[in-house]
Amino acid sequence: MIVLAIMSGAAVSVVYLPQTLLTDIAAHFQTTAAVAGITATTIQIGYALGIFFLVPLADRVDPRLQVTIQSLLLVAALAATVFLPSVGAVALGLVVVGLVANVAQVILPAANRLAPPGRAGSTTATLIGSWLAGIFGGRIVAGLLVQVIGWQWVVVVFALALLALLPFARAALGPDPRDRTAHTGYGKLLVSTISLIRRSPTVGESIAMQFLIFATFNSLWTVVVLYLTGDAVGWTATAAGLFGFVGLAVVLCVPVVGRLVDRFGQLRVAGAGLGVALLASVSLIFDHRMLVLYGVSMFLIALSQQATQSAIQSRLLISNPTAPGQANTVFMFSMFVGGAFGAFIGPWGYAHGGLTQVAVQCSVFVAVSLVVWVGVFRRALSKDQHRSPSSTPAS
Repeated sequence: MIVLAIMSGAAVSVVYLPQTLLTDIAAHFQTTAAVAGITATTIQIGYALGIFFLVPLADRVDPRLQVTIQSLLLVAALAATVFLPSVGAVALGLVVVGLVANVAQVILPAANRLAPPGRAGSTTATLIGSWLAGIFGGRIVAGLLVQVIGWQWVVVVFALALLALLPFARAALGPDPRDRTAHTGYGKLLVSTISLIRRSPTVGESIAMQFLIFATFNSLWTVVVLYLTGDAVGWTATAAGLFGFVGLAVVLCVPVVGRLVDRFGQLRVAGAGLGVALLASVSLIFDHRMLVLYGVSMFLIALSQQATQSAIQSRLLISNPTAPGQANTVFMFSMFVGGAFGAFIGPWGYAHGGLTQVAVQCSVFVAVSLVVWVGVFRRALSKDQHRSPSSTPAS
């Protein structure tokens, strides 16, 4: 599980590289940070598309084979992107990078099948925690390297790291024991994936709760480098990259989150996470000029995202045991569409009203997600009480 977590984190880190490299990319192509910021959006668009078109194959293809092919394509796409001649070309190249970077989404359902009974929540939380480690650890590494070797060589370093990890990930996955004698056509597989929203109420509920919370996370963390390297703070790109330690600290909470999910139920933990996110978003409206309080609020944003996703995604996979890859596809596709929206709306809001406007936007996003959660929780509570007066909602 440790090897799979490391590979997942490394693959996810690639998707967030542009956020850390924005200032250097802008300087390299002699453009503004706002224009360079489109790279942070296009890679997430590619990621969402890859999730929709490639992750469903995990229900019919050996995950070890799929992880191998996508990892090799990812390394090649990263290497090719550094030679592109303009920021627009790089943005398009990063669409391709994002398209094949969803290795972690292939690993997650496979890891859940390998998990011991009763440990599904902890397994999901551990892997999502590794994604956070990749996101913020990648920020730190990229921030330390970018002023020494430039953004292009930083991308190459990340590509080589993925290539080195691949043999170990293959060994950890092992052969897939599932019977694959009956294959569904690819077109039917995609149609079946989409129709899962109608067939499984949990899928639609999960999408509705997670979309805007991830948009909030991406909005605020995309503008971190712009804010910290801007006139208001004046940090270097390296110092701004080290701010990733604030998010990386959330990884220490992963075991606790997993135990809370297994003990109190997915919906209760998701509700608590959304409540923390709302508190942090509102506080950012007022405290972002004080760096210590800004750091605390950004830590809480990252923690709430990790807790909410762990709880919601665990509930989703448990509720769809016959098609975990398809369920995960629909969920992660919608989530990263939300992430692409956040990566766009965050810099847009920052350009028009600074961090205050971004925080206001995010407060509204989280409030809407919390309203959706209340409806879902009330329906789950009513359903459990209908089954047994003494039961409590654990799903």
